[in-house]
Amino acid sequence: MNTIAAAAVWLALVAPSLFIVHKYSGTAGAAAYAAIAALAVAAAPRLPIPRSRRGRRTVAVATIAVIVIVFAMMYPAVNVHTPGVGSDDDDAYNTGARALIEGRSPYSERTYLGNVLHQLPGAFVLAAPFVIAGTSALQNLFWLPAFFLAVRKETDEAAALRLSWLVIAASPTVLHQVITGTGHAANTIYVALGLWWLTRTVHTNIAGAFWGVAVASRANFLLLLPLAFGWLWQHRGWRTAVAAMAFTCGVATALVFPFYLDDPMQFGPLEAADRLLRFNAVFAYAGAAIGISMAAAAGILACRQMDRAALFRNCALVQALPVVAGVLLSGAGRLSLAYATYGTFAAWFVFMATADRFADKGTSPARIRDAAQTASGPPIAVDRVRT
Repeated sequence: MNTIAAAAVWLALVAPSLFIVHKYSGTAGAAAYAAIAALAVAAAPRLPIPRSRRGRRTVAVATIAVIVIVFAMMYPAVNVHTPGVGSDDDDAYNTGARALIEGRSPYSERTYLGNVLHQLPGAFVLAAPFVIAGTSALQNLFWLPAFFLAVRKETDEAAALRLSWLVIAASPTVLHQVITGTGHAANTIYVALGLWWLTRTVHTNIAGAFWGVAVASRANFLLLLPLAFGWLWQHRGWRTAVAAMAFTCGVATALVFPFYLDDPMQFGPLEAADRLLRFNAVFAYAGAAIGISMAAAAGILACRQMDRAALFRNCALVQALPVVAGVLLSGAGRLSLAYATYGTFAAWFVFMATADRFADKGTSPARIRDAAQTASGPPIAVDRVRT
């Protein structure tokens, strides 16, 4: 693994976790954790993997079992609806999904801490099956294995196992979110997997419609639309790009606007904009500048040649931009570490972009590094297209 890729993986692991580690172990513990994580990143591509397929699958099942056991043991203990214990993020998903199922607006509801629901409606739609099954916290147990199954399809079983072990062992925020039912990882994963499917299937309109539900979960993910459009234009031509993005935008609009128009003053996602607008206190229009910078970065990167690895890397850059800006504008201290937890929204795109670095040497080249194709010219290399 080259230095840039290793540094990106290290940041994706460490930045979202520093707040949690610092909270329980202090500055010295956080520094030690960052150093150990760097060693783990260096060692992960060389971790031994069982040679037989049966052995690998047994290890994969055991890895999933560890996550399920941790969830089963710890989630009931922290899900006590007491301030300072656990999180009300799962409660937001539960409340919003139940409101949708019952035909009510999610944005007339509050969590047990009195917080408004900041997620866009797509998040509640995708959480609904898990809420029906018991709680939205279950979505982590579905989407985490789904992500590594996608990695396996893009690279090989060894890469999926090595990367999963690295993420579980070296990113405490992942297990913390599993334990508390926080949906940031699951939210980012289904956006990333929706984009992954969109780039692999011939049924781009269907995939585009699903991705419309996924990106209509949080406003920051809407800024990935230009990147998807650019990749589709380069690899599938402008007609496919326009049609697929029309489905994506149409579904997202159909989900979001009715709730906004119903009661703009109660539309909770608008309050979430305070995560950027708070920096207006540092200098005028700082929040707007960050948002415009994200949009500009997405537009510029969409015009560059991209294989799938570059697409996911660019998605990570766009999602990381407000986190970096927020950390810098927050100054030193716990506030900046807390803001760095939003790095989760970039981390899973980094993991997908670098997944092939964890594959066994000597296997066939990773499919995620397909060659680009110009919109007007002949293909440089033909992508593998799957449904």
